[in-house]
Amino acid sequence: MGALLLATVMSVGVASYGWQYRDEPTGRWFIALSLAAGCWSLFEAVYLLAGSESTRLLWYVLVLVPSESTVFFTLLFALEIAGYERWVSRRTAALFAAWPVLVIAGAATNALGVHALLWESLSFSTPGGITTAEVVHGPLFWADVFYSYAAVGASLVVLGIHYLRSRQIYRKQALVLLVGILVPAVVGAAYLWRPFAPAEPIAISFAATAALFSVGLSRYRILDISPIARDLVIERMADPVVVVDRKSRLADSNPAARALFDVVSSALGSPVSDVFDAETAEALETGGELRVVDDNGEARHFEVDRSAVTDGRGAVRGHLHILHDITERRVRERWFRALTENASDLIFVLDAHGSVTYLSDSAAQTLGTDEDPSEVQSMKRFLHPDDEDAAIETFREALQRPDEDATAELRFRSSTRGWRVFSVRCRNLLDDPVVGGVVVNAHDVTDRRKHEQQLETFANVVSHDLRNPLNVAEGYLELVREADRPDPDHVERIEAAHERMGEIITDVLALARGGTVEERETVSLDTAATEAWANVETGPATLVVEDSASFLADRTRLLQLLENLFRNALEHAGEDVTVTVGRLDDDAGFYVEDDGPGVPPADRPKLFESGFTTAADGTGFGLAIVRTIADTHGWSVGYEDAADAGARFVIRGVERAEGSAQDADAASADDA
Repeated sequence: MGALLLATVMSVGVASYGWQYRDEPTGRWFIALSLAAGCWSLFEAVYLLAGSESTRLLWYVLVLVPSESTVFFTLLFALEIAGYERWVSRRTAALFAAWPVLVIAGAATNALGVHALLWESLSFSTPGGITTAEVVHGPLFWADVFYSYAAVGASLVVLGIHYLRSRQIYRKQALVLLVGILVPAVVGAAYLWRPFAPAEPIAISFAATAALFSVGLSRYRILDISPIARDLVIERMADPVVVVDRKSRLADSNPAARALFDVVSSALGSPVSDVFDAETAEALETGGELRVVDDNGEARHFEVDRSAVTDGRGAVRGHLHILHDITERRVRERWFRALTENASDLIFVLDAHGSVTYLSDSAAQTLGTDEDPSEVQSMKRFLHPDDEDAAIETFREALQRPDEDATAELRFRSSTRGWRVFSVRCRNLLDDPVVGGVVVNAHDVTDRRKHEQQLETFANVVSHDLRNPLNVAEGYLELVREADRPDPDHVERIEAAHERMGEIITDVLALARGGTVEERETVSLDTAATEAWANVETGPATLVVEDSASFLADRTRLLQLLENLFRNALEHAGEDVTVTVGRLDDDAGFYVEDDGPGVPPADRPKLFESGFTTAADGTGFGLAIVRTIADTHGWSVGYEDAADAGARFVIRGVERAEGSAQDADAASADDA
C-alpha cells in the first residue's frame, strides 16, 4: 500500500514540475501521462482498501480508466518528443483513443452482466484486509493486452530511433525516457506471465518511472526544445549558435557561442536576460547587429540571423540564432568611409534614372548640403546651369557603354569657393550586386585649369601681344640709329610701343593675381566705386552711384574689378560716357552699366575670354580679369542690355554684410 501511495505522490510531483511546459505540446502530453500514472496508482490503492463487494467491483472497473489513459498518453508523448509531431493530430488522437474507450465501456457492461468479453468470472477475497481478485480473463482482455503492448512497443521504437539520432547530452535525454517507459512494460509482462503480488505491480513501478522522469527534467531537461533544434545546430560551426525557447530561456548553444559569451552548461534553462548582457539579449530578441568586446579589448561585430524553430505541425517552439562574424567587413567599411570623408574628390552614386543613392561626406561638405546625404535626390541644384546638357549626355553615355568610362568637365558650386571645375568620370556599375548604380567621381581641376589658362595666356602675350609693340619699337629704334638726327616722331613711336607693352604686362600680372583673395572685409559699394573711378583716367566721363550696398569682399581685388569695368566702358563708349553703379533689386549683388552702344550679340559669348577685344588699343584682358576676380570670390558675372541700349554687367552671389545699408533701408520701409 505504501508503495502505491509513494508512486502516486511521485507521479503527481513530476506532473507539477512539468507544469512549466504546459504551453508546449510535449509538455501537455507529459503532464497528462504523469497524472494518468499517478491516478492508476491511487485508484489501485483505493481498490485494495475497498470494504464491500460492490465497491470492489466499482474500483476494479474504474482502475481501467487511468490504465488505458496511461498507454494512450505514452504513445502520444513518445511521438511528440521524438519529432513525429505530424502523426499527432486530433484525428489520430481520436483514432488511438477509440480502443481504450471501447475497453472501458466493455468493462462497465461486463460488470452489469451484459456480456463476459473482458472477464468470464470474477470473485474477490480479503486475506489480511487486502482485496485480491480471482479472475478468468475473456478475449477482450487479451486483445487489450495486445493493443497496450503494441502502443508501448511503438513508443519504445520511436524513442529508440530518437536515442540513436541524438548527440551527447540529448542521447541521455532519450535514454531516460526509454528506460522510464520500459520499466512498467517489463513489470507488466512479468506479472502476466506469473502473478507475484496481490496488487497490480505496474502501478507500483510508476515510482521508478517518476524517479527517472524527475532526473530527466532536472538534469537533462527532457522537455526543452533542444532535441528539435539540435538537428539545426552544427557542433563544429565556426559561427556562434544560440537556441532560445518560447519563454526566452537559453535552450542550447554550440562551443563557439559558449566561448564567445563565456556561457557555462548550468546556464541552460535560465532566462536569456540573466545569461547575457542587455545588448546581447536585445540582439537575440530582435535580430540585427551585435558588437562584442573580447577579453583582449578587441571589438567583434556579428550579424544575428534569427529564425524560428517549428515542430512538425508548424508551431513555433523557439528561435535559432546564428551569429555571422562581419568584423572584417566593418573594418573595410570604416576604411572606405575614412577614405571618402578625407578625399577631395566628390563621390556619389546614381540609379538608372539619375537620382542620387549615395553621396560621400566629402561631397556633402564641398557642396554644402544641409541635409542628410542619403536624402539628396538630385545633383541639379549644385550643377552650373550651362553644364546641365553636358551632364545628361555624359550620364547617358555611361548607361549605353557600361564597359567604358564616360568623362566630362562640369562646374559645381562649392559652398565656400564658388563655381569650381571638376573632371567627372562615370562608371556604369548597375549590374554590380554590391554597388547597383552609376559611380561618379569628380576631381577638382579648377586651379589646374586656371594655371593652364594662365600659361596659355602668357604664351600668347609673349608670342603675339608683346611681340607686336616690341617689333614696332625695334623697327623705329633702327631708324633712330641710322639717322644723323633722330626723328621726334620715331622716338614718340618707340615710347608708345613701350607704354603699350607696359599696359599688357600690368594686365597680365593683374590677371594672375586675380586668382587669389586675401582676407575679406566689409566694403561699401559707393565708396569702392568712387575710389576705383579716381584710379582711372576718365576725362569728362561721369560716374553715378544710385544705390549703396555693403558686402564682404577683398577690397583690393574689388577695386581692380571696378576699374576694369570702368576702363571697358571708356574704351567702347567714348570719353562722354555716363557710368552707373548700383545694387540689384533682389540684393543679390550689384551692376555697372553705361549709356554707350552696348555689345553686339555676336561678340557676347567671347566677352570674358582672355585676349578678346574690339577696341583698337585694348589688351583683351580687362573683362577676363573681372571674371577671374568674381569667380575667386564665389560670384558670377554676366552681360545684359541696359535699359537705354548700353552695356550692363551684373555681378551676383555677393555675400551681404550684416547691418548693411540695404538692411537699414528695408527696416525703414517696414517702419513706414
